[in-house]
Amino acid sequence: MRKQRFIILLFIAIFAAAAYVLGWSNVLTVSKVEITGTSKFISSSIIPGQKLARIAPRVVANSYEKLAWVRSARVSRNWLSGKVTITITERVPIAIYNDLAIDKVGVSFPLSGPSIDNLVHIQASTVDSAIVAANFYSTLPGEFANEISILIIKVDDSLVMQMHHGKNSVEVSWGQSGENDLKVRVYSALMQRPENIAIKRIDLSAPHAPIVK
Repeated sequence: MRKQRFIILLFIAIFAAAAYVLGWSNVLTVSKVEITGTSKFISSSIIPGQKLARIAPRVVANSYEKLAWVRSARVSRNWLSGKVTITITERVPIAIYNDLAIDKVGVSFPLSGPSIDNLVHIQASTVDSAIVAANFYSTLPGEFANEISILIIKVDDSLVMQMHHGKNSVEVSWGQSGENDLKVRVYSALMQRPENIAIKRIDLSAPHAPIVK
């Protein structure tokens, strides 16, 4: 009985000591905070000297994920060195609408960072329409999508593209999204024909009967 009581008291003492070391002593504290994955300046709510055990990684990560341009954040603690690493994954823009960037999953966020001149510019009446256009754009084959400089979405969701094929600029009336793979193949076939070297407009709204001007 005494042995059992001793074991219980020993366990309590060990637990109390561990709790003190983790939460109150100066042994396991933050020595350094490092933010990786972004060149943008963002402040940290974690400071050197803070108790490692009192840091809630998910709570800290959530605070960064509230930033529109952050796709995800991860916080890790090194219990030996005391270093806290905050890893940021930025949203990657695929299109530009006014002063907003749009990523491949349709999230819009303020423009910032390096040059975005090579991204397609979307013209739309609303942000929601621009996101619809960006989602459509993200489904197109890369080689074809790279030729699009301007993507216009109208109120009826029909699409018009300004394409750059070599040195030629072509306006493509796409119609509404549908039969997109066929339309891409028809466009490619038309542009390969020598007689179409100087065309300015293509209507692919009816891909089985395209109109070239």
